[in-house]
Amino acid sequence: MKVLTLLNCSLLFLLCSCSKPVYKVEKMSTELSIQESSMVNSLTILPPVWRLVFSDEFNSTGNFDTSKWMYCQRQTSAWNKYLTSTSDYVYQDGSDLVLKMDNAVIAGDNVPYHSGGIQTSTKFNIRYGKIEVRAKFKKGQGSWPAIWMMPETPTSYGGWPNSGEIDIMEHVNYENTIHQTIHNGSVTNANGVSTATHSASYNAADYNIYSVVWNPSAIEFYVNDVLQYTYSKAVNATSLQWPFDRAFYLILNQAGGAGWPGAITSADLPFNMNVDWVKIYKQEELGNPGLELATLSPWVAGPTTAVVTTNVATGSKAIREQGGATTLEQTVTGLLPNTTYVFGGYGKVSTTGESVIIGVKNYGGSSMGSQITSTNYQHASVTFTTGATNTSATVYFYKPNAGTVYGDDFYLNKQ
Repeated sequence: MKVLTLLNCSLLFLLCSCSKPVYKVEKMSTELSIQESSMVNSLTILPPVWRLVFSDEFNSTGNFDTSKWMYCQRQTSAWNKYLTSTSDYVYQDGSDLVLKMDNAVIAGDNVPYHSGGIQTSTKFNIRYGKIEVRAKFKKGQGSWPAIWMMPETPTSYGGWPNSGEIDIMEHVNYENTIHQTIHNGSVTNANGVSTATHSASYNAADYNIYSVVWNPSAIEFYVNDVLQYTYSKAVNATSLQWPFDRAFYLILNQAGGAGWPGAITSADLPFNMNVDWVKIYKQEELGNPGLELATLSPWVAGPTTAVVTTNVATGSKAIREQGGATTLEQTVTGLLPNTTYVFGGYGKVSTTGESVIIGVKNYGGSSMGSQITSTNYQHASVTFTTGATNTSATVYFYKPNAGTVYGDDFYLNKQ
């Protein structure tokens, strides 16, 4: 999708919250540093753990869910010049979201065509994750359905294409392939044409799943779970080649009649793209969040801290801390500066009067923790904002005194 104007975007992200108060822990850094010399760790490459953070099945009738989507607004680019913000052009039919384009005459709206599009801008965006859309569309001369992503506003690296664009799927006219494309200041020329693009076959008679897996070093494009194309971050890359370290939002639209597909053949109208569902997953910021792997890595364990198969909250494993003061820590890198995160999890103590603290340090602010004193598993979390130049944080599960405590199901989410 060749875009000259960027749209507003903000983040709506569902997170767990904690009913317990958050305590500032004045001596936390000193106490934890005592343990660091005796901590052990092993290096392990961990598989991704995907968590569903956004979905829509479009199984209602009538208007779309306005808590998740908003209309794409008509502007002057080829893809948005005929957008029409009414339920005649974007609607749910009981099983699909339907995005339509036709040449109907609308009083007071003197354009030759009308088309539909929605986006998650101002509702939801994501940096890194797996984005999947199951859809089908009608071929036609002048048709241009698309599933794609744009960066939030204000854009970090300047106007289009410098702040990036991720085209998960585009189709034009009667072609037998779909297009999956990257735009940025390095690969996109003055005419809006990108050299980072791939054409993939698809089943024109049925729904297909179009998806990307986006991580800090690459964006992988898939059709029906088959890898088609990978765009990788270059060594020593600048934002010119890799602006893809900021949050993007999702756009679904049916366009046509301008730009890439050319003129419309009226006999082919109406055009439509039917979307069965959208599913977006976030890869956990934490490695091994539920302690279910055969190793503690990338957690770092203090003395008398071990993975056990008893006293679990969920799954088959938990962490146990015994004896005197001890801790479990993980330093998470690749965070965004000036960004709010929530670290949380579940813990319990063996005997009334004991305690354990879920907390964070080394993020650009004072160490803070939330205390757990229950003999039953209890949820606790801390909310923190990284400093202006901080891109990492150390999260911990810290037992300050004698006794035995258990922990499980930790998480770190961008708010």
